[in-house]
Amino acid sequence: MTRNLKPAGLDGLEAALDTYGADRTRWPAPLRHELSALIADSSEARKMLRDAELFDTLLDRAPQYDASRLDGLKQRIVSAAAHQPRLVVTQPQVSLPRPVPHHRQGWAVTALAASLVLGVLAGQSSVVSSLLGTNSAYASRQVAQTDDADFLLDEDML
Repeated sequence: MTRNLKPAGLDGLEAALDTYGADRTRWPAPLRHELSALIADSSEARKMLRDAELFDTLLDRAPQYDASRLDGLKQRIVSAAAHQPRLVVTQPQVSLPRPVPHHRQGWAVTALAASLVLGVLAGQSSVVSSLLGTNSAYASRQVAQTDDADFLLDEDML
């Protein structure tokens, strides 16, 4: 798909006409100097300039807006804004959590420490067995069965 692209100079001329109009005295001097050669050499550039001049003439002939009507419009807008009900936005009330008294924190720390000690002891089956009065032979047999089950799974995968 090919597009009909204008040369960069014509794009620059179009931008200048859109920004400053067809009166080249309103153009910045460097831009006027840069585009003058383009306008002299290109028939399309001269056509763009003539079209912009016609558009400027049309705008100059348009009736001017009555300043008193504009002032009346401003006053109506200000009056409507002054009589518009206001919405008051309040910040939601956020209640901060109450700090826990220090004497209650001591119990929590003690409970956590005790659970840590019990967890370490539970990891050592012989200590737990002796504490609970269970048969240590049964605990070691159960571990052995678990190890055999893992071995069988590995063997089946081969």
